[in-house]
Amino acid sequence: MIRRGKTDVPFRRIIVCLALATGFLLGAGDEWAFAPVGNPSLPPVDDSEWAREELDRFILAGIEKRDYLPTKAAEKRTLVRRAYLDLHGLPPTIEQIEHFLADEREDAWGKLIDELLESPRYGERWGRHWLDVARYADTNGMDEDIAHPSAWRYRDYVISSFNEDKPFDQFIIEQLAGDLLPANDLAQKRMQTTGLGFLSVGPKMLACDDPDKMRRDIVDEQMDTMGRAFLGMTIGCARCHDHKIDPISIEEYYGLAGIFMSTKTLTKYSVVAEFHEHDLTEESHQERWRKVRDLEARQKKKETPKEEKGRLGAEIAVLKKDLPAPFKVMGVTEYPTENVKVHLRGDYLTLGEEVPRGVPSAWTQGTEVAMPEKQSGRLELARWIASAGNPLTSRVIVNRLWRWHFGRGIVPTPDNFGGLGERPTHPELLDHLAQKFVESGWSVKAMHRLMMNSSTYRQSAQADLALLEYDPENKLFARWQRRRVEAEVIRDSILQKSGRLDLKMGGSMLVVQPSKYVDRGKLQAHSLVPRRTVYLPVYRSSGYDGQKAFDAADPAVPDGNRRTSTVAGQALFLMNSELMHESSKALADLAISKSPGDRPAWLVKHMLGRDATDGEQSRGEAFVKNYGNEKEALAAFARVLLSSNEFLYVE
Repeated sequence: MIRRGKTDVPFRRIIVCLALATGFLLGAGDEWAFAPVGNPSLPPVDDSEWAREELDRFILAGIEKRDYLPTKAAEKRTLVRRAYLDLHGLPPTIEQIEHFLADEREDAWGKLIDELLESPRYGERWGRHWLDVARYADTNGMDEDIAHPSAWRYRDYVISSFNEDKPFDQFIIEQLAGDLLPANDLAQKRMQTTGLGFLSVGPKMLACDDPDKMRRDIVDEQMDTMGRAFLGMTIGCARCHDHKIDPISIEEYYGLAGIFMSTKTLTKYSVVAEFHEHDLTEESHQERWRKVRDLEARQKKKETPKEEKGRLGAEIAVLKKDLPAPFKVMGVTEYPTENVKVHLRGDYLTLGEEVPRGVPSAWTQGTEVAMPEKQSGRLELARWIASAGNPLTSRVIVNRLWRWHFGRGIVPTPDNFGGLGERPTHPELLDHLAQKFVESGWSVKAMHRLMMNSSTYRQSAQADLALLEYDPENKLFARWQRRRVEAEVIRDSILQKSGRLDLKMGGSMLVVQPSKYVDRGKLQAHSLVPRRTVYLPVYRSSGYDGQKAFDAADPAVPDGNRRTSTVAGQALFLMNSELMHESSKALADLAISKSPGDRPAWLVKHMLGRDATDGEQSRGEAFVKNYGNEKEALAAFARVLLSSNEFLYVE
């Protein structure tokens, strides 16, 4: 039984239920997120043997306080599938499952986690989580949906950073000020500068006929994204007046805006504006490209004689032979430094007092972050955000990691730690994790190990009915929360199980026209390329049918908390899409190579990672026998399995 053997106290139960419903728990004050990260002692618990990690004590204390017990541990077969889907976004093969089941060592689970973290598949999966927050896209959207030809380098940078377990503080600094960091060589310069895509890839109005307004709107979008992504704060609310909820005044907003007004995002602020790119081509190659461009310009002139055009073409061909494409990186750079005057009611034509560049005092507990005279201050801002003394950043990122592992954050609103966000259900646990994260050297992989090795993570979803009724939202984390996998995982899993998935990493599939607009006719073609979904170009003004149906993130805004819906369009996609038809036929081809009596049972085991029950096997055999055409029958049977909740949900 889940209920513990203690006296029932109805009034206390009512108070606790109200606290869970509102998200209010003791220890979470109005400005709790700005308080220094504490070092909470481990709470006393009755069942200390249940706790595998220290974090379990915080979870168990909350469960016991409400007179319940945590749910039993999940079976090994369930756990191995959970781990693969969680860290790789791909289900395990039969061989991988059997290998783990046969491993009787006490540390088999920990070794499995280490193995998964070392695979390049890990960065593709967890890099996609961060790309949601960074509102990544390969096109601008908005009024002029032009292509971002080099944005893919930022996507690959994110994937590589997760695979390398780049310290998260360094990851932050590179994304805000990578161009201002010293570099030992060109390779390091390229890597650091590529991180600047974070500030550039967001949607921007490029056909605005008011350059001043355009520039200020871009600054506002960058500040809002930075605030939500790293600090869990809605900075943009203070553009027109003092923030109504959080401690950010309009003066502090424009002090921060001065840093970004001293930063150049576009090469021109006129219709149609163009994004700034860093040219990090090797010097010898740059010289050849300069010659190519000069010759091409002469060749295009009307007055150039036909014979000379032919000669120039031959010369261009020689120069281009074995010449790598220019290495261009989309990202911001420095602008003349300036302080900004307060825009009264947000109107830049109605100006108040000038405000020196700086960081809001509530964030820094009153400590001033000094700004340089001849630089924007981005590097100083980035270093403060990434400092151990900043209580916001470490709390925000560990909460994001918890949410992506458990389906719900300790703070249920991971992009908003302000007054309009929900308060933490376990504030002491949040501080415990934030402290551990900084102590680990800001290692994301260390946090994966900590969370996944816990008894909290290893719980079964098969919880007692009384617990489900008491805590339907799983705010206590007293069970595993069964949930549907994301849109990318669905597509990648279907391709993998049908033997069609291409695991080539990196690069761009974007087709850019001379006008800098994308070829929209390629959208459908891209969706049929059997590469991992993270590598498909993201069109901000439109998307792939399957991704939209299954709640892919909106690239117009930071999204660290994807919603999950259940709508008719999902079933229609699973029944009628070309992805499903081609994958089902490929699965039938795989099944037909098995012994005739084993084919339906093999499909069940291959797709779901378990043996078919006697009933499933007999019904499957009868279905195939009565269908008429065996291959078509196996394809139809495979389609049913691909559409099943057992395939689409993680237990």
